Amino acid sequence: MKSSLISNQLKFILLLIGSFCALNTYAQKEVRLYEKAEVQLANHQYDEALNYYTEVQSINPGFGDVAYKLSITSYLAGKKDDDSIGDFLAFESTFGSTDDHYYYWLGQIHLRRYNLEEAVNSFEKFRQKANYSGSANKEESAAKLEHVAQLKDYFENPDNYSIHQLESPVNSGSAELSPVFFEEKNELLFASNRNKSGETPFVIYYSKSGPNGWETPVELSNLGNFSRKNANIEVVNDDGKLFLFEEENGGDLFYSNASGAKWTSPVEFDARVSNNHIASHFFINEHEDRIIFASDEGDNGLDLYESYRDPESGKWSKPGPFYSSINSKFDEDSPYLSPDEQTLYFCSDRPGGIGGFDVYVSRYNPEDFSWSEPENMGWPINSPNDEFHFKMNFDQTSGYFVSNRLHTKGDFDIYFFWEVDKVKIQGRIFDQSIKGPLTNAEIRFHPSQY
Repeated sequence: MKSSLISNQLKFILLLIGSFCALNTYAQKEVRLYEKAEVQLANHQYDEALNYYTEVQSINPGFGDVAYKLSITSYLAGKKDDDSIGDFLAFESTFGSTDDHYYYWLGQIHLRRYNLEEAVNSFEKFRQKANYSGSANKEESAAKLEHVAQLKDYFENPDNYSIHQLESPVNSGSAELSPVFFEEKNELLFASNRNKSGETPFVIYYSKSGPNGWETPVELSNLGNFSRKNANIEVVNDDGKLFLFEEENGGDLFYSNASGAKWTSPVEFDARVSNNHIASHFFINEHEDRIIFASDEGDNGLDLYESYRDPESGKWSKPGPFYSSINSKFDEDSPYLSPDEQTLYFCSDRPGGIGGFDVYVSRYNPEDFSWSEPENMGWPINSPNDEFHFKMNFDQTSGYFVSNRLHTKGDFDIYFFWEVDKVKIQGRIFDQSIKGPLTNAEIRFHPSQY
């Protein structure tokens, strides 16, 4: 009897130890997930942070400040773009005083929604709190206020373009990248990761525009699978070749030809162009003797490099950095060169822009063989978010690009842009409330979705 009692007590103790270990392991898991979320939030990787915080909450809904962090990342990952921010404002009474970055995050949320006045007010409170506490956030708050001032200037002086977000079924809840449009056939090719997973989830899709809009995109599976950074296609209009980059065996350029409504399986373009260190997006000219591409061979992240093919030997030159005025200490990517090779468009995250990656333009001076200082293409081509894959149609007055700006359907969406004329009008503007004319008034027309 006594032996049986001891045995039962031992079992109970072991059970308690096992339960404690299990709980401790479980607690360690949520701590590890929370720490990963914090790293992603600090790096502004809001989607990844949101996923980790969501996992933490599923384990322990009351864990630390996870509800607050979930609110931050939900808004900044674009999951609540059409919702009121009332639930985040409700945290002001608590985290507004305990978290030095509360007003920073509120400013970021307003900035994502293009509410510039509200963003200024929030970043100003963030600055005041940094000044009061003597924290290292002074420089960060000053930079944010300067950035919003730049945005106001861009928004109040839009460039000579209008834009249109392509409808479904082209744009989806996933990412659409690298649009190529065939004007004479009303055909569009693009890369997307819809309904895909894994390390190379992007494939090429084909759609045609008709009287009822865009047809349901058809997957061109024979063109291969691509990672996000190499989901890039280019078309040479002279012979209709579709160029793409495959990373296997050191990487190489391949091309495909149109065959009716289909495209042939890719074949190697030129074995001598292999190992050109293409790290991201590329461009090949109409003569197929010049390649411009993003490379990470230098010390400044992504820079634009170029290589030429010798017309006599057919050999490609060793890739070298593009002109010094183009590359910077920041990333340069997604090049596009006009058919006359006198105008270069590319994307960069250098300071002074509207958002993360913006589209810049530089023009060639044949007299001294130089390229001009890049100019930001302004609003509405650029936004407070990221723009890539800017490509002009053959008319050089319209084209396509991709952006993850406010109100995208998913990750990145495809946008069409076209050049517009500014028209001067003359007259008087009356304000009904004061029963009289306004002085120094301006009328500004913007796309209704903004």
